[in-house]
Amino acid sequence: MDQQRYRVGPAGLILLAAVVLATGGLVLWVKSRPEQGQTLLRIRQTGIVRIGYANEDPYGYFDSATGKITGEAPEIARVILKRLGATQIEPVVTEFGSLIPGLKAGRFDVIAAGMFITPERAQQIIFSDPDYCISNAFAVQAGNPMNVTDFQSVIDSGATVAVLSGAVDEGYAVDSGVPDDQIERFADVNAQYDALAAGRVDAVSGTALTVNTQAEARDGIEATPGFFPVIDGVEQVGCGGFGFLDQGFRDAFNDVLKELQADGTVEEIVTSFGFASADVEKAANLTADELANP
Repeated sequence: MDQQRYRVGPAGLILLAAVVLATGGLVLWVKSRPEQGQTLLRIRQTGIVRIGYANEDPYGYFDSATGKITGEAPEIARVILKRLGATQIEPVVTEFGSLIPGLKAGRFDVIAAGMFITPERAQQIIFSDPDYCISNAFAVQAGNPMNVTDFQSVIDSGATVAVLSGAVDEGYAVDSGVPDDQIERFADVNAQYDALAAGRVDAVSGTALTVNTQAEARDGIEATPGFFPVIDGVEQVGCGGFGFLDQGFRDAFNDVLKELQADGTVEEIVTSFGFASADVEKAANLTADELANP
C-alpha cells in the first residue's frame, strides 16, 4: 500500500471531521424521515406497529371498561394494519400538540387520532385521505348564558373560550380575531371541560361530536349547534385522517382505506362512535391533497 497516499494532515483531519459530522446529520435525518416503504417493510418483518393517539373520545382513547385503546381512528387503523401485515399494535399516548413532533421523532409510526388535515400540518407530515368530516361546536353552561354560537359571538360577548393546544380550534379562534386574553389553552381535553364546569371558562371549542359526547356525560353543560368556521371568507371544512412520515407506508395504507370506504367497513366503524353517515360520505369524496391545498 502507498502509505504517502493515505496520510492525513491537519487540513485533512478537519475535512474528515466535517464529513463525519455531515454523515451523522444525514443518519439522523434518515431516522426521522424513513426511506419510502422502509416502515412498512419493518412492520411486515417484525409484525409490530406503533400508533400515536391523544386520548380524545371518540377519536382515539383508552377505554377503562375494557382496558383497551379504541376510537374511530385506532379501530380503522387496526383493520388496515392487520391487512398490511401487522400482528401487534403498540399504542403511544401523548398530548395532542405533541403528536406531530412525536411522529417526527420516531416515537410511533402513524398518528391515529382523528387529526384534521390542514395545509400547515401537511407541510410537516404526510396524510392519508380523510375518513370523516365534521363541524365545530361549543360546550357551554346550561342555558348558554353568554349566547355563544360562533367565534364572532365569543368576541362580542367577551366570553373566555377553552381550546386544545395544537388543535385546529386554537387556530380558528386566533384567525377569527378572538383576543388572546379570551383564549385559554389546555393540553388535555378533559381539563377543558373541568374548567367549564368549574366556571373558569365560558365555553369550550371542539368538534361537534366531542362537544356532544362531553355534554351528554356532564351535568349542567350543553352543546351549541354545529357550524363550520369562516376564516377570511373561506369555510373551514374539518376532515380527519392518519399521519405518516413514510410515503410508501402512507400509500399502502391509503389503498386499503379506499377499499374499506367502498365496501362500507369505514362507515360501519366510524358511525359506531356516534358520527353520522353523512360525515363518512363527505370524507369519501375528498382527498388529502384537496384538503392540504384548498
